[in-house]
Amino acid sequence: MTAPTDLPLPAPRPGGVSPSRARPTVRGLYARPSLTPADLGAPLLVLPDDYTGDIPALPGAVALARVETTIARWSAMGIRGVKLFAFGHDRDARGSAALAAGNLMLRAITAARRATPDMALTTEACGCSWTETGECILRAPDGRIDLDATHEYMGRIAVQHAEAGADVVSPTAMLDGSVHAVRTALDDHGLHDVGVNPNLAIHTSLYAPFKALMATDPAAGHRRGLQLEPGRSQRDTLVQARRWIAEGADSLTLQPVLTAADVLVRLRADQEVPLVAYSTSGEWPALTALGIEGTVEYLGMLKRAGADHILTFAAEQAAAYLGAHHG
Repeated sequence: MTAPTDLPLPAPRPGGVSPSRARPTVRGLYARPSLTPADLGAPLLVLPDDYTGDIPALPGAVALARVETTIARWSAMGIRGVKLFAFGHDRDARGSAALAAGNLMLRAITAARRATPDMALTTEACGCSWTETGECILRAPDGRIDLDATHEYMGRIAVQHAEAGADVVSPTAMLDGSVHAVRTALDDHGLHDVGVNPNLAIHTSLYAPFKALMATDPAAGHRRGLQLEPGRSQRDTLVQARRWIAEGADSLTLQPVLTAADVLVRLRADQEVPLVAYSTSGEWPALTALGIEGTVEYLGMLKRAGADHILTFAAEQAAAYLGAHHG
């Protein structure tokens, strides 16, 4: 019997190579696509057919007459989600045009739904396109946020959008009780299968191109009281996410993600609900500079970091590239 020894055993000598460097047939056993067109959603910024203002170079900014063809093209490319935004009109202090029959948003939803039954349509229950101050919320005469009126307003918008064909509605103003108000309004109208997807919006300059085009820059110049502070975003996002889930949220959208990938990772570890990563309008110039291969790598990183769905202005370009190289 050999006596035990305290001498370290020699390290085993590798007799082959790592599977990641092995023959193509073996690598193929383990490879998984890092990104597919079905992972992507696209923002659609709908403008009136008679719009005469400047249009920044943002993909998805189209006149109402082009909504159907745009949605049909994206669907054919394998994109499975669209978030609709509409240029506001007839603005007033109470954002009443958002509730008017036949407003631009309702016509956009109808056109998008007519284009394809296979696309998941998401809208925002928000007043920023309809209030004269560009704010998401309604105010009381003394200037304070009118919580009850805003909750009712968001609920009515959500019901209108769902009845027009939206699959998911996003309460945008980050007010306690807003998700519950929207969920209750939908349920009260028998719209139990319509999802509620609130935003986890971190304060950033990366919303600027969207706000400039859609005229949603608030008169106050910022929305800091209704958005998460960047320096506290890792912690505050988790707190807010748990509140939204308790109020009845089915899924969550984190925005922006270019400067919050760490938050996305932490949020994924904390939550099991579907997460949407929104690569906002201010990220588009950076993605353009990266080029399409770099953009696809970036979007793939968001998927690995925990996103179940990626909303990006680069969706069409990325889907075309993926279709050409991995189809």
